[in-house]
Amino acid sequence: MPPTDDCGDHDRLLTLAEALAAALDTVRPVRETETVPLLEAYDRVLATDLPARLDVPPHDNSAMDGFALYRADLHPNGPTRLPVVGQALAGHPYAGIAPRGAAVRITTGAVIPSGPDAVIMQEQCEIAPDESGIVIEPEAATRLKIGENIRRRGEDVHAGTVLLSGGLRLRPQDVSLAAGQGIAALAVRRRPRVAVASTGDELYEPDTELPPGAIHESNRYVLIGLLRRLGCAASDLGILRDQRNAVLPALRDAAATHDVLLTSGGVSVGTADLVKDVIAELGTIEFWRLAVKPGKPVTFGRIQDCLVLGLPGNPVSVMVSFLLFARPLLLKLMGVRSIEPARLRVRADFQFRRKPGRREWLRARLRLDPDRGPVASIYHTNSSGALSSLCWADGLIELPEDCAGVTPGDAVDYLPFSGLGVE
Repeated sequence: MPPTDDCGDHDRLLTLAEALAAALDTVRPVRETETVPLLEAYDRVLATDLPARLDVPPHDNSAMDGFALYRADLHPNGPTRLPVVGQALAGHPYAGIAPRGAAVRITTGAVIPSGPDAVIMQEQCEIAPDESGIVIEPEAATRLKIGENIRRRGEDVHAGTVLLSGGLRLRPQDVSLAAGQGIAALAVRRRPRVAVASTGDELYEPDTELPPGAIHESNRYVLIGLLRRLGCAASDLGILRDQRNAVLPALRDAAATHDVLLTSGGVSVGTADLVKDVIAELGTIEFWRLAVKPGKPVTFGRIQDCLVLGLPGNPVSVMVSFLLFARPLLLKLMGVRSIEPARLRVRADFQFRRKPGRREWLRARLRLDPDRGPVASIYHTNSSGALSSLCWADGLIELPEDCAGVTPGDAVDYLPFSGLGVE
């Protein structure tokens, strides 16, 4: 692949790490909380640590279908014959203490009867036709240990310990764990309110006939989708024309009622790029332009108490900038504790030359090679306007600032879309 085009920078640009550190230092998680039913808690952020109410399991129970018995009753040198004196079913315990020299039929999950100290699988027994007794051969008896096939009370969860930690973005398994404790509702943080706008005279809605030189607007559709998957409440401000009297009131009014204002386009150096100037007029710009590719013209600032994230206009730049810059800020705003994206070390099957100086992301697809393990390929073009590349890819290859290129077989960092909330 030929060298990528790169414009020289006279002023030093912030690295992504520097920009994130500076921006994250200004972000405070939303304080408001609400209590929601379990079925509405998915992807919400738990407000505080949740203690366990119950031991799990709540009692010693059987891990197998079989027979509860006393290990000491088994004979090592000959068959053991035991009468079956009753049964323990899930939800229907055996009453009383099981006698020595006998067995109790038991099903998976049933309470272990008082007395027995092991459960033998029914497959290891010869069961009488009328199920009145069992025979256990010496080989099976020798293998059976005290405590075998018994799940002890509290071995999964102890009452009083932290069941789920505050700041956790709740997954289905987390909600299920709470349900198993008899908890019907959870205290979660309020969803951040994010307003989304695209800017540009050339942009038109998908159902509009295009005039000469126009394109259908697509950036809002990826941004609002990403925000919803993240767990934010997204408001669509639509398309803002390249006119100060359109951009300024829209941003001013949105900033008054939202936690975050997210724009695409209008932050570069063109004569029609008004967003950056409007942000500076209404509030402050903390920094502008990063040493990254794609996404160099990223802008971060504030209008009163509202964070403002100005993303570039090219569709690939928009999505990559959101995932690597905006997403960590939004996660902290949501109160999520862990915001680092997942990275995997994989082998490259491509050649790519570049000018060092910027952190760069290449759209990539991973496959498993029987001999080399995970191997990454990249899309045939590195254009930031190739939206189809994001549909082809399942992740991003990340090249650090000092990287001068990649050759086949090199180890590279791969960021799966699944680890960035893009399934």
